[in-house]
Amino acid sequence: MPKFAYHRDDSVSFGELRFTGPRVLDTAELARRWRAWIDLGDADPAPLRSRHAVHLARMLTGEAEEAAPNWFATVSVTSSRYQVVAQARAVEHRCERPAGLAGRLRTPRWQALVTALERWPALPPARRVVVVALLTQLGFHRHVVSLVGTLTAAADPLSQQLAYEASRAAYQLNRASPVPGRVFGWLAENAARPALRTLAALQLVSTRSRGGGDRAEAARWLAAARRAADGLDAEPDWLAHLVTSRYHRAAALHELSGGDREPVVEHMRLALSHDEDMARCAPDPVRAHYRAENRGLVLEAHLKLDTLTGEASAPADAVAQLSALDPVDPEPLYAVGAYLAGRGDWEGAREAFRRAAGSGTLRGAMAAAAAADCSERLGRPGDAEEDRLLCLDLDPAARLAARPGPAGEGR
Repeated sequence: MPKFAYHRDDSVSFGELRFTGPRVLDTAELARRWRAWIDLGDADPAPLRSRHAVHLARMLTGEAEEAAPNWFATVSVTSSRYQVVAQARAVEHRCERPAGLAGRLRTPRWQALVTALERWPALPPARRVVVVALLTQLGFHRHVVSLVGTLTAAADPLSQQLAYEASRAAYQLNRASPVPGRVFGWLAENAARPALRTLAALQLVSTRSRGGGDRAEAARWLAAARRAADGLDAEPDWLAHLVTSRYHRAAALHELSGGDREPVVEHMRLALSHDEDMARCAPDPVRAHYRAENRGLVLEAHLKLDTLTGEASAPADAVAQLSALDPVDPEPLYAVGAYLAGRGDWEGAREAFRRAAGSGTLRGAMAAAAAADCSERLGRPGDAEEDRLLCLDLDPAARLAARPGPAGEGR
């Protein structure tokens, strides 16, 4: 299985990098793809996860009916919006808080977010949940923590949802802090809604499993998630299937660390099965978006699993499905590229990595470096040099070196 190592000078933070004029990167296209993060505008195609922010912002403007709680699985890492703003050379859009964006650059949705923040003390609970969820999707995690303040136990479901969303932001801001874990633990045992109890427990499965963490602790919280999931019949059918699918995806990744492949494959099969069941009861646009996100995450996990194990447990058309579902997000595209490279399809891998690189973020820079590796293996040094220039357009701190080729060598 090929490995795509990525080296960079970590003595310089991303925020301190100096981005010069691009040599290969199409900065206008990168900015267009990430409009949702840059100013809450619409773009098509756009990374699926960026559209979470648009769905939430539409609730603030009245374009869509307000719905709280919301059930997005992914949130932005703290630096994601800054990364794409810097890489797109859109420096005017850099801001530490939404109010820091110049008035002339604000879209109506962005202004609605600023207005809601100005009225925070008077906002009803449901609107607070939407605002915090939106800030979290945009990566304004420090603002969330200062806005919400000290998190305390609460009996009403919306206050519990607010604590959950704020804790997700706090964890992204400081993964060493014990506070988010305490909140997730309390919610896993005490939240009023079975869906929130299950998801809070799964947050702890994820955090305890990172970087070869405490597998026994992760198993304890996975068992708590299973107990909470037993109550999902009290939730709407579509939500029960969504949360159960997430449970099985988390269980598969946990079982993978134990080395027994059979339960991993079975959990992934069940994750797909519940996703398909959800499709039959998710007619409205927001629920359809939840389902699209979930489908993408399950397929991406399937490809990563098969890349790691060298087996073929994913659906035969998983690459085509994922590429069609989320055609410009660097995260799933990187997974597609790694999967194809693991099967010796260097041309297909390079194409996926180059598409990923065109959407930026640090993952996009890693994808450009991986594309250079593929080009070298294909015996195309000119393409490899262009790929390396693209990588440096995205991450000036990258440390790159030519790799030997051609295809078939050094796998």
